[in-house]
Amino acid sequence: MIQLPICPVCNEPVADQPATHWTNAYRGGTPWWHLTDNSPICAAADGQPSQPTLVADPLPVDSQTNTWLDDMSRLFAVDGPYDPVRLGSAITATEHLTRWLHTATGPFSALLTLPTPSNVTSLIGHLHRSTRLLARVHAQTGSHLLDQARQAHLASLDDSEGHSEVIDAADDIRAWLQDAADWLAQSAQASGVAWSSARTVTAANHPGASTPGGTDGQEGQQ
Repeated sequence: MIQLPICPVCNEPVADQPATHWTNAYRGGTPWWHLTDNSPICAAADGQPSQPTLVADPLPVDSQTNTWLDDMSRLFAVDGPYDPVRLGSAITATEHLTRWLHTATGPFSALLTLPTPSNVTSLIGHLHRSTRLLARVHAQTGSHLLDQARQAHLASLDDSEGHSEVIDAADDIRAWLQDAADWLAQSAQASGVAWSSARTVTAANHPGASTPGGTDGQEGQQ
């Protein structure tokens, strides 16, 4: 089950980067930031930044897909191989799932897949985290492409017009992907605020269900 980092003081969801760095590959400074207003995590009693409380996503485990999720976690493990084929496979797997997502969120099937505010809240949280990840993928892909074009130019020591055109084209692609990344980051910010509000609605209907130390508090980390 997914573990969600929550501020232990105000019970708001937090991320390990400020929103301005969601397209960046690096982290630094204050480690946790509120999604609602992009402010640092609340201070603990000693005045130091708090460590988030980890709570389990309230969605129950799906026995029919749990094995598939375990297989995917091993296939795309953080300490596994990094190559274009594996990255492409991960994106393709996500692409195939979009067909099911289109159906599951339709006007009729949504009555079955999103029957309660708690279900909707969990879905919004998943959307936020996925959009935040896609923003980073867009930005980093463009940066790597431009870096490769520049390195190839330096290695060849060729100042021909053809090489300049390749670098210019790579720079244009990077700019377009960065624009896409910025839009995705803005979307992630909006869905993060929506997620926080939805958690408030769910908590009002089910007191204690999403508070630190409540019924879903668990150890572990996403």
